[in-house]
Amino acid sequence: MKSFIAFVAALATLPALAQDPLAPCELIKLEEVNAMVDVPANKSRTHPTKAGQECSYMDSGQKAVLTLEVRNAKLPKAELDQEADTLQKIYRTSIKPVEIGDGGFWLPVKGELYFRKGKRIVRLVVAPGKDPKIHQTKTESIARLIESRLPK
Repeated sequence: MKSFIAFVAALATLPALAQDPLAPCELIKLEEVNAMVDVPANKSRTHPTKAGQECSYMDSGQKAVLTLEVRNAKLPKAELDQEADTLQKIYRTSIKPVEIGDGGFWLPVKGELYFRKGKRIVRLVVAPGKDPKIHQTKTESIARLIESRLPK
């Protein structure tokens, strides 16, 4: 009887475990970051945010070369749409839709890319380069790599 109760208790914790945020630093390795960005990173640091976790890849001057935030969302499409509207109002600019994951957008003013896949929302920021179009293309390529590694 005790083993049955332990089994039921273990099953009750499974939904909570399934909603735990991913460790973003495990989605892309330091060597891969260095191959894709202009300034080489020499360490990564994970820290919690309000809704998930964020991984920053830092250069020798402790500046973020790439920042990746992954968070769970109950209604990812609605939350991402709401975030896009809010950012457009704050920065008084328009966003550019991108075809990554289940949909997303590029915020040119901040150089940030947001996308969703399943019940996760991802925010990706890459240190800007000289050409804004190359910067956006590079960020989208990194986002597609990360999207391919996210579980459904």
